[in-house]
Amino acid sequence: MKLEDIDKILESADTSPSKWELDNIVYWDRTSNPKSLILFLQRIKHLSNLSVKTFSEEKELSKLLELLDETELEDCQDLVASDDDELKDTFIENLARENAIQILTVGRIETANMETACKLSPNDFILCAKRTQDLINSIQKLVIKGETLSNDVAGA
Repeated sequence: MKLEDIDKILESADTSPSKWELDNIVYWDRTSNPKSLILFLQRIKHLSNLSVKTFSEEKELSKLLELLDETELEDCQDLVASDDDELKDTFIENLARENAIQILTVGRIETANMETACKLSPNDFILCAKRTQDLINSIQKLVIKGETLSNDVAGA
């Protein structure tokens, strides 16, 4: 390869996130979290409105539009019209998931998450703690049973 070939490669390289990454990491909760849905839709609008797009922006937009095709208008409308109880439940579930992961990986809940949990009402705090413990128990039961997902994990 020659030095002048570098530009050709860089111009044709797709550096945008993969469709899987957009679906499962970046906008993973767009079907349950109105804020994520709005960010997802805003990103599509932003990329669509660009008069000149890079190769990667074109690719990203294409992937996002594929995900959009899999999205139902009625579900989106219902989600953005969510009431406070639904939003609270989603928030508590997400906090419990983060807490469970932190406990299993570093043995404690990060200070910021604990501060957030302490701002919850007593009933919601208990609900979050119980859900955190349920998640931890479920994960530990998988490990104890010897079940594994490692066959589905790259490099395992």
